[in-house]
Amino acid sequence: EIVGHKSSVFSEREFKLKSRIKMSPNNSAEKPVNPNEHLHIPKWINEEYFQPIIEKDVENFDKIINLVPIAATAPGENYTSIMIRVIVDILLKDGSEQRVSYILKTMLEADSGAYVIDGMGLFPKERKMYEVHIPQFVKLYKEAGLEIELAPKCLHVDATDELITMVFEDLSRQNFKNFDRLKGFDLPHMREVLRKLAELHAASVVAKEINGPYDAMYNMSIYNEQSRDLFESLGKQREEQFLKAMRNWDLENAESYIARMWDPLEVFEEAVQVNQVDEDEFNVLNHGDCWSNNIMFNYKDNGEIDRTILVDLQVGKWGSPAQDLWYLITTSASLDIKIKEFDHFIQIYHQRLAECLKLLNYSKPIPTLRDLHIMMLKYGFWGPLTAMGVMVATLMPTDKDANMKMILAQGPEADAIRYRTFINPYYAKAMKVLLPFFDNKGLLKSN
Repeated sequence: EIVGHKSSVFSEREFKLKSRIKMSPNNSAEKPVNPNEHLHIPKWINEEYFQPIIEKDVENFDKIINLVPIAATAPGENYTSIMIRVIVDILLKDGSEQRVSYILKTMLEADSGAYVIDGMGLFPKERKMYEVHIPQFVKLYKEAGLEIELAPKCLHVDATDELITMVFEDLSRQNFKNFDRLKGFDLPHMREVLRKLAELHAASVVAKEINGPYDAMYNMSIYNEQSRDLFESLGKQREEQFLKAMRNWDLENAESYIARMWDPLEVFEEAVQVNQVDEDEFNVLNHGDCWSNNIMFNYKDNGEIDRTILVDLQVGKWGSPAQDLWYLITTSASLDIKIKEFDHFIQIYHQRLAECLKLLNYSKPIPTLRDLHIMMLKYGFWGPLTAMGVMVATLMPTDKDANMKMILAQGPEADAIRYRTFINPYYAKAMKVLLPFFDNKGLLKSN
């Protein structure tokens, strides 16, 4: 994860070579497996599109022999974009053959809920994160004597009025993988993710001191006046099924919790409120979507975590670090430690945050651990908001119907699918643990 300034670091070329495997054309075991046969892959993702990208990326590249685009994720693993793994067999100038691969990320097609995602401004945020901010943050650490990785390398950005497309190195070629989102992170994984989040946050604070405020788009939450009607109508669509599911969770005092559920209008107002920024407080550039599928790990031979990388930087938001912390713990810590280690998680994050702020010569007082705990309470609505919202998707087993189009759909079929997501045993178990926890912290609606 961190390499001392004077240690030997792979040259870029060695790094790239390590991330490729030799092609064995006759080995049928190497035929790529498509995790989502239902995904429509746009026709323009072809050899012509990738030729200039590979020319820049691969030394001694001669020509493409074969190009296969497949889904990069299974249904239910990604809701806000099209993710394609592009596997390319190439010929090098010395006559040898090689297999390389890339991850291409592009916008949803019009009939798949694209208007919702476009309205959130996710792709322009992500483009700027990869082109401007992540390189700035990495440079700050490098100048302070540390080599720190935060995100994958973005090799190509293609932007038109209608479409933004990004091509990334394929981390799976360096044996990076996601952890099982249904199991949730154990303590060693949570420790690494909290430390990585602290590194991102600390650099974002110091970069603002040096470069001035972030672009106004990072002040905008997905909860804004333009999205009010959408969120309120989505809330109304799901309300009946959600309350019906609560009665079937085998939840002690279920009616007491049901009586204190916010209605869709109240949820939206509270969400707008919790996204307000107090510039007198300690604020950071939040990742904004920090759950297990947006974090990748690779491992040493003995099974220990070696490197940790954050992906999917679409929802960056300037504000309290409580946002990322609540979101991560609620969605992604395993159920046996989610509550038990809650205060410990904040301590792990705080320790690394303080180290990094000192290292980067932050000029203002570093927030204390107590300050962070107070922040977690003040912005505590992020807990219930995340649990009632995105956690429904993050704990849903792979399902071909789990997509943005179905989330937005109306009618009995869509209602039945929504109900299925709410009574999913992984979700029900998590809510049975979280609701009493939120209640004890005073985070539920008072009667």
